[in-house]
Amino acid sequence: MPWQFSMASDIGGRSEQQDRIDTLSSENGDIHLVIVADGMGGHRNGALAAEKVIETAREYFSAGPAPDPGTFLEELCLESHKAINDLGEDEKRSPGSTCVLLYLSGPEAYWAHVGDSRMYHFRDGELINRTLDHSVAQLMVAQGKMDAEDAGSSALQNQLYMRLGGNNTPVPELGASAVEDREFFMLCSDGFWARVTPKEVTDCLRRHPLEEDAARQLVELARERGGSDGDNISLAITRWESGKPRHGRDLLARLRLLFPWHRHRRSRT
Repeated sequence: MPWQFSMASDIGGRSEQQDRIDTLSSENGDIHLVIVADGMGGHRNGALAAEKVIETAREYFSAGPAPDPGTFLEELCLESHKAINDLGEDEKRSPGSTCVLLYLSGPEAYWAHVGDSRMYHFRDGELINRTLDHSVAQLMVAQGKMDAEDAGSSALQNQLYMRLGGNNTPVPELGASAVEDREFFMLCSDGFWARVTPKEVTDCLRRHPLEEDAARQLVELARERGGSDGDNISLAITRWESGKPRHGRDLLARLRLLFPWHRHRRSRT
């Protein structure tokens, strides 16, 4: 199978695991969907909200290949939002969840996110793109009111202005890219990215191949650094291994992937 996967999660210093993570694959192994959801709303409700994201993803993915992966991911986010709100009516509280989704079809990748769970894209061992958080801190960075270096440690980083669940309908941010041999993606909750740097990820992957459970090694590092105050940790890494020589990118193919969602797409290099 050209796409290789490694996943791991840990409860960290919390009393309950409210993150959920999964990888779904089609019967022929050509299509995959990776999901990370980080529940919020207090104990059991946060876990249930994240589980609703996973349940909705499984239901959508079981319908077969998506004719339009971008639309598929957007609708999946909105349906998860609705399912969480229905849960809130049952639970007498208002739970919520972040989500980051990665849809893989051959050497093409499509992603969507809501909240502060992140997707990172690496090429030749270097970070070339990541999603930007829907946090007040990131908003202030975009407005020039806060330095990017200060955002991660700011209390405003934990204040999200967009999530799944709640009164406001989310607007998922979408992106896409053609993929060359050995490029890889990382999806993670904030319990991971707040503790481990992208460089440490690439260094670990040089020492521990995906098939040797690289994700577990990295999650253990995040757990150690978080200690008793550490958040839940979830991490999924996937790499394209075509086994073919690398060639120049097809510009038209990349434009076909990227252009339909440019209005939503933001990147950081």
